[in-house]
Amino acid sequence: MTRAQERPYLDHPGPLPLAHRGFSPAGLENSMAAFAAAVDLGFRYVETDVHATADGVLVAFHDETLDRVTDGSGRVDRLPSSTVLRARIGGVEPVPRFEDLLGTWPDLRVNVDVKSEGAVAPLAEAVERTRAHDRVCVASFSDARRRAVVRRLSRPVATSAGTRATAAFRAAV
Repeated sequence: MTRAQERPYLDHPGPLPLAHRGFSPAGLENSMAAFAAAVDLGFRYVETDVHATADGVLVAFHDETLDRVTDGSGRVDRLPSSTVLRARIGGVEPVPRFEDLLGTWPDLRVNVDVKSEGAVAPLAEAVERTRAHDRVCVASFSDARRRAVVRRLSRPVATSAGTRATAAFRAAV
């Protein structure tokens, strides 16, 4: 069985070109505009991060707080989705829901970094609802968060190596 048959996410010849947080020279990272720019450039793979709002809505967003890249402020996990979704990245682009990213480009493959414990269940639910198993790679620096997402899924997905596996690999080299 080939790696593509095992995990269709990996069905690509050679290295996987991946647009980190989409593509935006203007700094509109993790926005729908940044993902659209990556797709327009021909990327089939993008990377994003996810957090859940206080009411459980999963957003494609890197930071714990809105402060660095939006016109809003506060911790994403302590704010209702209505507040987070009103925040504008770079003052212009709304913070996207993760499911909007999956739904807008149904063939796009997404490496998704689970940034917080609160994002575990909403990510698994989003993958199940959208049936995106074959086009996501669940990643996290936390082995526990990554494994927790995978355990909640009805089908296998591609996953990243966690910190333990990475450390073991580095030690072996």
